[in-house]
This record gives sequence, structure tokens and C-alpha cells, in this order.
Amino acid sequence: MVLRLGDHERPVLKKLIALAVAASAAVAIPLTVGSSHREAPNISLDPSADNTDVYAFTAKDAPGALTVVANWFPNQVPANGPNFFRFDNRARYYINIDNTGDGKADIAYRFVFKTFVNKNSFLYAFPGVESIDDPKLYNKQTYSVFQERLVNGVRKSTTRIASGLPVAPSNVGPKTFKDYNAVANQAIRSVSGISLFAGQREDPFFIDLGTTFDAINIRNSGTTGNQGGGKDDISGLNTQSIVMQIPEEQVTRNKQAVASADASNAVVGVWSSTERKKLEVTNSNFDRNQASRGKFVQVSRLGNPLVNELVIPNGKKDLFNRTRPHRDAALYGAFVVEPELAKILNALFMVNAPETNRTDIVQALLQGLPGLNQLAPGPNPLPTDTLKINLGVPPTETPNRFGVLAGDNAGFPNGRRLEDDVVDIELQVVAGFLKGNKVPLGDGVDQNDKQFLTTFPYVAPPVSGFESDPSNRVEPPHAPTPAGG
Repeated sequence: MVLRLGDHERPVLKKLIALAVAASAAVAIPLTVGSSHREAPNISLDPSADNTDVYAFTAKDAPGALTVVANWFPNQVPANGPNFFRFDNRARYYINIDNTGDGKADIAYRFVFKTFVNKNSFLYAFPGVESIDDPKLYNKQTYSVFQERLVNGVRKSTTRIASGLPVAPSNVGPKTFKDYNAVANQAIRSVSGISLFAGQREDPFFIDLGTTFDAINIRNSGTTGNQGGGKDDISGLNTQSIVMQIPEEQVTRNKQAVASADASNAVVGVWSSTERKKLEVTNSNFDRNQASRGKFVQVSRLGNPLVNELVIPNGKKDLFNRTRPHRDAALYGAFVVEPELAKILNALFMVNAPETNRTDIVQALLQGLPGLNQLAPGPNPLPTDTLKINLGVPPTETPNRFGVLAGDNAGFPNGRRLEDDVVDIELQVVAGFLKGNKVPLGDGVDQNDKQFLTTFPYVAPPVSGFESDPSNRVEPPHAPTPAGG
């Protein structure tokens, strides 16, 4: 496991550490495995490595590129000082792309961070910060980006794309930052045709967590969650985002732009992941790596939303995120074709959800829909938990939050846009929408509390510590919405 020891313990345990290092190959396994918002037991202990959500879409203002938003470090209360939030120097953060359908990364973008702190002040920054390199900003991060090319999951080459790029800081408040957005926007960079952003953003996920994990409870009694009334428990919270906009020819299997939706190179699979070294000894020198030992191991991953939360049982959640997508069918297929959630929905709401042989769920989330976003060739492609997006499908002028269920083929599960209501979509799919059982299920929360940006990096700016007021948004009641509409 990942072993963590404080400075005061190191002298006493020096010999023990040496033995542990020598034996790490035998005894070291990851401490933290999981993804999304606290969905697995171990990852809840290591939030800076926790993948929360990943989005993959074609932006209206960048039709020839794959746009990816990957988030880490969930449930950031904006006023949580004096040590505000940041990426972890000791972790490797990845955005992975599969363009062949085997569930193995063909291209991976690795992000590594460095932190610089004024050790002589308790402040995050002295008042009046005006730029991202202002000396009054006492806590700064930079990062390097590497592109890895792999064959059959084995790294064949690594190219450094950029180094020393600035990270947008935490939004402490208006006295600290005269114009926070102006400072954060200086973290938007373009390198080798790729647009990049890393830093704090408002969490774009929206869900009534209190009802979802209270056995699929509904606040607006007498409804199936399709008339509003839900409490957005993620509203007012921030997260750490990495946003990339990559030209299509850099991610497709033939290194060519996508000519149309039915082109052979149109579909790619996307997921994010995090790695740590097997053995870590903490120190007070702001996460310098010299105390870590062993090879890097995967400790978190995220493809489709809510798979680990609502499909994988407790005894397998940690294992699920320790493995890679190409093993999903063999290890976890049974939990998809006979989902526990379908049985729960029937017991609570009597919705007549099919409980066995749910190949429709496998197809929608893990294989891709034929004629839309099926990545691998053949009649029975390998099921893998990746976001499969057809880059040849143009963005919708007015997106429908139900995505493909409402005939909007530019939305989830063809990739995932920021505005897609994945909670309602997945509840309806599990209830049997694709088998003709169209039940208007939902959690009562239909949209994010903040408007998304129309330009890169698209995710809304973070809530400031001064304005901190988390999780108080309730969706207004409204007329019933039909299933998938």
C-alpha cells in the first residue's frame, strides 16, 4: 500500500522504511483507488488524487478539435483556508485516449505539477494580486505536459509538450485578487496547437446526492423526480480542472482530421486517471519526490459517470479503479447485465425495469451505440468504461439535457457535455428506456447552478472564499418532463 509517515516519525523508522523500500515489490499496493465524488472507500482518504468527472465533446467554437475537461479533488468548500486547494506534486494526472477500441490508451497526456510557497507568511497571497506571476501571490503552481504514445498499452515514446505553465490559483476572495478572472485567464495557454488550462473551477456536476444515496429518495413526493424540487448538493463547491482542446488529427487512429460522422477514424474513447508511487514518505518540503519509492501505480480512474457509484458493489469498488478499461468486461460485466439499481428502482417505484440480460446498458455505456459512437469494429465490440465520442457529429446549437435519449446525438452517451443531465439519463436507461420502458425518472436537479462559459476553458470560474455558501440550491418545481425529453 501507499505508506505515509510524518517527519517526526522518520528517524525512528528509518531502518523500517529501508526494509519497506527493499520489499516494496512484494508488499506495496495502492492505498487509493476510485473515481468521481467519494464513490470508493479508499479514494475518499486521498482527495487530491480523486478523479471526479470527465467530459469529452466538440465545442461550438472549435469544431475540428476534441475538448476534454477532467476534474480532480472533489467538494472544495471555497473558504477552506488558510491552506487552499491544489494539485499534488507527487501524483501524475492523466487524460487517456483509445482510438482502436481495445480499452488501452493509444495516446496519454501526463500532467506533473510543482508548487512554490512563501514559507514566511501564513497568507495564501498578499492583498491586491493583479497577475498570475505577481510576487504578492505566495502560493503558485506550475506544470509540465507530456504526450505518451503507446502500442497495446505499452509506452513507446514520450514527448514533452510544455513545461513551466502556470496553474490558475484558488479564488480566495476580492481583496486578495482585484480581478480573479483576469488572473485565472492568464493560465490559458496554447502549445503545439493544443489549448491548455489547469486550475480551480466551479464544479460543473449537478446532483441531489442526499436523495440519490438515501436509497434513491425523492424530495418532491408523488413524483418520479421529473418535476424539479431536488437539492443540488454540489452547488457552491469547487474542483481542480485540467482542460485540453486537441486537434482531431492528433488523437485519431490514422492521424487525420475527421471528415464525417461515418468516417472510420471518427470515434475515440476518453478517460482520466491518476498515478502515485507505491511507497510515499511525507515530508515538510512541499511534496518533494525524493521520499517516494517504487514504480507509479494507478490509484484512480474515471470514464462514464456514476458507473462505480451505482453499478459496482462495495467489495469491488477499489479493485475497479485499480484496473484499466480493457479488463472491465471480464471483471465487472456481471454487475452491468444484472444491475442492482434496476432491482432497487422496481422495489421503490415499481417501474418495471428489466433486471437481467441488460445488454442495452452494456451497449449504451461500454460498447457504444451502433451507427453513432461504437469504437471497435465487429458485431460484439469489447465493453470498456470510456467516454466514446464521435468527433464527426457536429455540436448542437441548442443542447438538450437528455442528450441521445431526446434525439440530440451530440450529447451523452456520445461523449459528455457539461450541460448533459447524466443522472437523469442513466436512471432512465437503467429503468429500460432503450428497451421501450420510458419512465421519466430523475433526481429533481436539471442543471448546474452556474452558467458555463461559451469559450475555452468552458467551465465556470470558481466560487470565491469570500462568497462561500455551498450546497444551498434547490431546483424550482416545474411541469413534468417526459422520459428522455
